[in-house]
Amino acid sequence: VVNWSRGWTFFRRLAWIMPLLSKVSGAAVAAAVVLAAEPSGIQRCQTGADDILGERKAFAIQVCNLFGSTCVLNHPATASENCATEALSIANGECKLYPIFEYKDRAVRAGDAAVEELSSVGSLGCSVSGSNGVYSWSGACVSVQCSLGSDSFAGPAMTKTGNGNARTTGVADTSAAGTFMEHTLAELPDEADQIKTAFLVRTGNYVATTSTAANGNSGDISYAVGSLPTSDGNNYGPVACPSTGNLLDSSTAAGITAENLRMCGNTGKWVYYNAMNFLVDATHYATFDGDEGSSSSWNIGAVPFLDGKSGYRSGDAMDDARKAYLHSDSTASSAALMTSKTITPKAGDVAPFKDETAGCWRNYGVAFYCDKYDRTDLTSCPEENRKMFYLADPNPNACFGSCATGDDSDNKPGASSASGVELSLAAAAMGLVNLFMQ
Repeated sequence: VVNWSRGWTFFRRLAWIMPLLSKVSGAAVAAAVVLAAEPSGIQRCQTGADDILGERKAFAIQVCNLFGSTCVLNHPATASENCATEALSIANGECKLYPIFEYKDRAVRAGDAAVEELSSVGSLGCSVSGSNGVYSWSGACVSVQCSLGSDSFAGPAMTKTGNGNARTTGVADTSAAGTFMEHTLAELPDEADQIKTAFLVRTGNYVATTSTAANGNSGDISYAVGSLPTSDGNNYGPVACPSTGNLLDSSTAAGITAENLRMCGNTGKWVYYNAMNFLVDATHYATFDGDEGSSSSWNIGAVPFLDGKSGYRSGDAMDDARKAYLHSDSTASSAALMTSKTITPKAGDVAPFKDETAGCWRNYGVAFYCDKYDRTDLTSCPEENRKMFYLADPNPNACFGSCATGDDSDNKPGASSASGVELSLAAAAMGLVNLFMQ
């Protein structure tokens, strides 16, 4: 069985296989080759809106674009005429909130027959159902298109080992045949519940995925869903998350504000720090500065490519200022390859953060990445292309960059080197803008 999960790939490759098939009898052709198609009705928008959440109430994931060009995300069931208002466009170097809109039985998503549910942290991850060749997709299943220029777009894929499904590491030539396994769609993974962020990263001419989260086939139809990169850890927040399956007009939905829904989690009081390795296709160790008064480093762990690792603190240690370090190899004893600016949690000035230790219920991160976006060797990144991207969990709006410089000239991708600041922090609502860094 020849299985090409994306429609455009199917037709492109069909063009070269047909001459070969013409040399074989019709019966032999039927026995030798079965061409699988993706489920019908999947929409891939190439343009979108700056904001698709507005005043609606939904759990949301912050999507940060480190691909190198504008990317567009949409639910696969979006109607083509609605791309301009229902697809989300994210410029390179920006983070935006992608809301997870859920509907009863994953059925009708528009019109009078649509019955909307309250999404929550349990809505993360792509769930698929199909019957008689008709497929439906949960709210965290997304089509992803990133511009490659000249009206060409990258879709999701992961490096693979031969005919298997395991992701290949140490890829030194992305142009080699058979390097990638293409995915029909991507998912906002359930692992993103801690930092509430997923990333768009370029590997070759694809949007990087880290694993195959879901796949299936029925007859001549098949699909595969890949997970977007994120970090690990557990979900904490100032209010408990509601369960899934509640209607949007239920008392449960009425009992939580739109802002608190985007910040919800287990209410234990912790701060998380994250290091993401999008720099090179090798494992690098990450550390942060230890607690105030300590000369020891805080070991976060060995971070594989396209992955993130985290650590947590509680009590008085939550507001300690720290730098992040990505080391030169997979051991904590190796020299620091890149060093971040200082991250200093700041106390909030409104409830629920006003009377809490700075850093409580916050999740900070540094993504180490390479802005040589079109590289074919993922195992190397020239020193001048090694960059850092600062972010925090949505609180309750998208939160990225640094409050340190106050200089809009830093508000551009690639504006700084490995020791500098990348972006200015996007303004946050509820007076929480000073919760991030200085």
